[in-house]
Amino acid sequence: MVNDNEKVFLTEQEAKAAVEIDFRQYGPQPRLYRELSPLILGGSAIVLDQGRHTGVWIKQGRKNTLQPINAHALGDHLCQALQTRAYPLPVLAEICTLTFQVRACPGPDPGDTTRGIWIESDMDDFHCSQCGDCCRGLAYHNDCTEQDYRRWQRLGLTHILERVQVLGANGETKGYRIWVEPGSNRLSPVCPWLREPPGENRCTCLIQDVKPGICTQYPFTRKHAIMTGCRGKFKKQT
Repeated sequence: MVNDNEKVFLTEQEAKAAVEIDFRQYGPQPRLYRELSPLILGGSAIVLDQGRHTGVWIKQGRKNTLQPINAHALGDHLCQALQTRAYPLPVLAEICTLTFQVRACPGPDPGDTTRGIWIESDMDDFHCSQCGDCCRGLAYHNDCTEQDYRRWQRLGLTHILERVQVLGANGETKGYRIWVEPGSNRLSPVCPWLREPPGENRCTCLIQDVKPGICTQYPFTRKHAIMTGCRGKFKKQT
């Protein structure tokens, strides 16, 4: 759980990747896509205000003919543009602000060697309800990092490592999947470290101090909390 107003520095490429992840993990976000289209696509996109049928039209073909595009296709189109176009950092910061619904601004990294985007989590007033819904329902299986795995190795946590599937080929590691049934590649239907103490209206984690980074960071932003149905509480209303 993030319990302070943490700031995260992202390079230009990391910021673009984070925006793409946002687009893909929640499904189409028509209103957001309309707001972002002029920033990401520039003059090749026009937002036409038609009341209930407000939408985005994009220029296509050699004659730049305007054609309507639905929200699902527009999300893919925006991702493709992010991958291939360069943006001034202030524009990229505005894209991040709109996407993540938090403050974002350009600036140098802590070592003052690379410029990128600083993003605030805006989670200083968040309180986890310990409901366990995130452990039961979210798709976390592919979010184990190299850092997570090496930390468990360093600490000799074999009971955790036996529930991690190492993905790769020809001796090269490509990634990790959690949590699998020991001795198999079957995913556990529920996080094996989740416990509900008898007589207590809350859940606990058996590996709280060494749990994966994806769990420690959740929900990270207010938007992610809202979009994933987190039952945690905010003192300040969004």
